[in-house]
Amino acid sequence: MMHRLIISILISLLVPSAAYSGSIKGKITYSSEVKLPKSFETGKYKKACGQNVPNEKLLVNDKGLMNVVVTIEGKKLAGKPGEYTLDQKGCRYAPHVMAMMKDSVLKIHSSDPINHNLHSYSFDNDPVNVMFLPNQDDYDLEFEEPEIVKIECDLHGWMSAWIIVTDNSFFDISGKEGTYSIPDLPPGKYTVSAWHEVLGSKSQKVTVKDGDTEINFDFSDVTPQISKK
Repeated sequence: MMHRLIISILISLLVPSAAYSGSIKGKITYSSEVKLPKSFETGKYKKACGQNVPNEKLLVNDKGLMNVVVTIEGKKLAGKPGEYTLDQKGCRYAPHVMAMMKDSVLKIHSSDPINHNLHSYSFDNDPVNVMFLPNQDDYDLEFEEPEIVKIECDLHGWMSAWIIVTDNSFFDISGKEGTYSIPDLPPGKYTVSAWHEVLGSKSQKVTVKDGDTEINFDFSDVTPQISKK
């Protein structure tokens, strides 16, 4: 019996204990009635772009709100920068909304047979204004500071995208059903923020323990302000 006890103690000392972590998940909704924006007419560019380009400023599917960036703020949250791709395809930016940790690299590509001009609007990161020709090589852009960056094409006024540069790698973007999930969070107290390009931001305080924590956001009390552009 003593022999078994000694073996058990040795195993417990040699084998590292399980790393406890939690996750934050939930759903972003817009449950009030909303008039979705009309698609953009491309006019003289219809041969290359198609007659219409979808307007992605406000996408609601059965009350699920898409393209909401959910971020986590808290102590000792870090992560690893990555590499992301933004394409100019069908005279729109794909994806329309994206998020990445600071010091990540954005590879900008153009799949279109016509010229585009990518113009970024930022304060803490250097803005760029780059012409893209058909079959041009990718352009690498690095973001060193957290902020919300808007992207536009000066040649096609309907083209826009948003890049949310974060301070850590704990973030997600709500999908077609409005759901999101941020795993592998160490236990602790955090602020969860949800950002949408026309509905603004909401935030909640949360204490994460081992297991899942559900945080939902409803933007129904916000009136969408959507310009024609």
